[in-house]
Amino acid sequence: MKKDTINFKNSYYQIFILSIVSLFIGLSYPFLQYGIDGGLVLSGVIKYPDFNSPMMYYYFNSWTSIHQFSSLLLKIGFSVEASSKILMIITTLFFSFGVFLFFFSLTKEKNLSLLIAFTSIILGKNFGDTDYPSLIFSEHTYGMLSLATFTFILGLVANKNIFISSLLAVLLVSIHPVVGVWTLLIVSFCFYYLKIFIIYKKDIFRGVLIGFFFTSVSFLLFYFNSIEKIPYDNNLFLDYLKNWDGHRNISKFIHYEYILKTLFLGILCALGLNRKFKSSSYSPHLLIIFISLICSLALYFLYKFIPLIFPDFLKIIMPSRFIMLHTFLGWPVFIGLLIFLTKDYFKDKIVSFISIILILILVQNYNKFFLIKDNLVSNLKIKKDSEVIYFIKNEINKTNLIVTSSLIPYVFKKTKKPILLHTESLDFIPYHPYLSDKFFNILEKVYDIKNNLPPEKNNPSLSDEYIKNVFENRSKDQWLIIKKEFNTNYILVPEFWNLKLDISKEDTKYKLYQL
Repeated sequence: MKKDTINFKNSYYQIFILSIVSLFIGLSYPFLQYGIDGGLVLSGVIKYPDFNSPMMYYYFNSWTSIHQFSSLLLKIGFSVEASSKILMIITTLFFSFGVFLFFFSLTKEKNLSLLIAFTSIILGKNFGDTDYPSLIFSEHTYGMLSLATFTFILGLVANKNIFISSLLAVLLVSIHPVVGVWTLLIVSFCFYYLKIFIIYKKDIFRGVLIGFFFTSVSFLLFYFNSIEKIPYDNNLFLDYLKNWDGHRNISKFIHYEYILKTLFLGILCALGLNRKFKSSSYSPHLLIIFISLICSLALYFLYKFIPLIFPDFLKIIMPSRFIMLHTFLGWPVFIGLLIFLTKDYFKDKIVSFISIILILILVQNYNKFFLIKDNLVSNLKIKKDSEVIYFIKNEINKTNLIVTSSLIPYVFKKTKKPILLHTESLDFIPYHPYLSDKFFNILEKVYDIKNNLPPEKNNPSLSDEYIKNVFENRSKDQWLIIKKEFNTNYILVPEFWNLKLDISKEDTKYKLYQL
């Protein structure tokens, strides 16, 4: 391995330190991952009693290796909490090493690269949000892990780890098919254009072959475990896209700040590429990020101003989402390119200046270190379940729970019981239009949704305030009709809610009503 790359022999100190810091930061986040939900269902830990819930179709008919990996962790004995921590650790490692390797490829400064990787993962600083939120460290596994994997792939390419980067580029298709295909196309184009296919033919072939094997196994597992789709009314699906969907709602609002940052980054990438090409130096990582941001920027503007040119299947995958892929790498690449382009003129002064600035930023945000420490201590403590959660987990079977929105992410994972509809996140319909009839039937009869119109336009969720008003005004007889149709015997709400039903169990946090 050349001296201008990172490897265990010449950089064991930096690799060890960054791994330990990433481990602690990953463990400090309290998020129970949404990616675990699918694992609970695929592993059989959560068993739906019937076909009333659209959520069962969603989990069995959604292809992502995140669910399969979570299922494996649960089957071999890891808890929901431990499985969530593993996903967070992987994400943090991918983000930190992606930044570290990419930045080093530009600056050849190991310690400065380590410092900017620390700053990036400690502060979680990024370019910001557009129509699609920037999911750096959160409970939203799919966007978070796909963004981290994209970041790591670029870092590996920058470090000339072509075998692993090729493997991950193909494997990303199984993690997040939309982001995976985008990444694979751009990486393949850049490798072809720069003749990387010729230079690293064996590494690329082995990486693609192994990645294709695991991705194929993942798809076959999904295919043979999927549930047969059901007929649906396409008009209901169109109603959803028009009134409920938030990601694909076409807004004329332009995110000028994010666009401006992206344009400046593009200019620096172009200058960096020009300099690299003149020196005949290896630079597919710069070309990949340049092509990605230019293409994603073009899609962003096309979707904003002439959305009618996009067929429905492209609208479903959210064309404006791709502009977010460089959000985490943005600042490190920006700073790295400034150093790369000016180092010959300012010699080591620019490196010293950037180092001092980063240290001052970390010192200014010293409270982050205490927060990480406190969260780490808190997360490692064993917490006792509430009486209501314990009762549901151990005493209730063969029924669909009805749970208010704010409680669903926690209750689903802690009780390991099926919930009729996850009202906190109703954005699965675009990928599963055949569930439109079930979806709107539940919304109408359980949540009193009139004419398929949401309480708040283009907000694919139901607020607790809205649900509270509906539930507290419903009579017992009306609840019994719902019980009969949807096989639901229990309703879980916050302790301060008062429904016209018999309380089965309550504690300081929850009330469990029985029908």
